[in-house]
Amino acid sequence: MPTASGHAEVWGSPIEHSLSPSLHRAAYAALGMDWSYDRRDVTMETFASRWELHSRELTGLSATMPLKEPLAALPLERDHVVDVLGVSNTLYRAGGQWRCANTDPWGVVGALSEAGVETADAVIVGAGATARAVCYGLQLAGVRNIDFVVRNPARATETARIAQSLGLNAQVLNSFEEVSRPVGLVVSTLPGGSSTDLAPTEALIDSSRLFDVGYSPWPTPMAAEWLARGQGVISGLSMLIHQAIRQIRFFAQGSDEEELPHEAQALRAMRDAVALEPGSGTAAAVGE
Repeated sequence: MPTASGHAEVWGSPIEHSLSPSLHRAAYAALGMDWSYDRRDVTMETFASRWELHSRELTGLSATMPLKEPLAALPLERDHVVDVLGVSNTLYRAGGQWRCANTDPWGVVGALSEAGVETADAVIVGAGATARAVCYGLQLAGVRNIDFVVRNPARATETARIAQSLGLNAQVLNSFEEVSRPVGLVVSTLPGGSSTDLAPTEALIDSSRLFDVGYSPWPTPMAAEWLARGQGVISGLSMLIHQAIRQIRFFAQGSDEEELPHEAQALRAMRDAVALEPGSGTAAAVGE
């Protein structure tokens, strides 16, 4: 059974745009849980002191950029996915001890499943912490071949190595023109609102769906290119919702292995909180 009451927060910088408070609060209300959830602006430089000051009052912690690597570096017990990826977005208590997890891969799986995406070769734009989690999620979803398209191939070496350790066939490219095999899915891991000089080809847009992990502002520059050609786009809001429900499992139960009681109702409440229709690629509104 879920823990009756607790307090969790999301940390990162900048953090004002985060929708995690809206999502978590909606889920807790739907689940009948007496929990609170707030945001706190924490940088890499202030993380250690903030953790020392506030960890005793927390039941759970969510993290966004730039804190995913500092979380993974804490001397805590960690789940296997954190060991593989070297990044974490979740701290939770189990058996009275803090543990480290990463729920982003299951956010990917949930978003693709909800959108009805079949297993397909994929292109990932970017190779940072989010791209690593996307690799893990795509592998869980049955994808086997991945191309990374990045401006600086040398910076993608470690992420490509992680992808290969997961059994994925991965290669690093520095333009969309170098994509030589048919792909059904393009995943952009660029921060929301970021533009890039990596221009997708019209042939690639016409043959694939875009999964853009960004969601604010919407549409992102890359999503706008797909939408302009009438192609399907999966919003990062869907990933955010599915990774958040996995976090709540950890926070409330100390494990993510079992669904929460009334989890389906919680997912509906979270979608309503950000005006995202089930399976939709766009949001009617994005607000706090």
